[in-house]
Amino acid sequence: MTENVPGRLVELSEDTRSWLADLREDELKTLKEVVKMPAEDVREGFKMVRDLRTVTRFLRWLIYGAVAIFIATVALYENVLKVWVWIKGVPSA
Repeated sequence: MTENVPGRLVELSEDTRSWLADLREDELKTLKEVVKMPAEDVREGFKMVRDLRTVTRFLRWLIYGAVAIFIATVALYENVLKVWVWIKGVPSA
């Protein structure tokens, strides 16, 4: 079987051969596992990862927004109290 490999590699483009030559051992194992899976499952897996990233990005910005609104509300409350005391004035003795 190893004698057929060089002949098959010659048919590949130069870019493909260089890409295959640069694969690390763990990348090769991953690629072998992905090839065993049905194409539709691989597509769905990539779609799920993309959707999960979108949802986590949305949730992160939602949390940032909630924290910002909380901080702004506290700051506004403190400043409204300061203005209220300033308008009310200091009681005369």
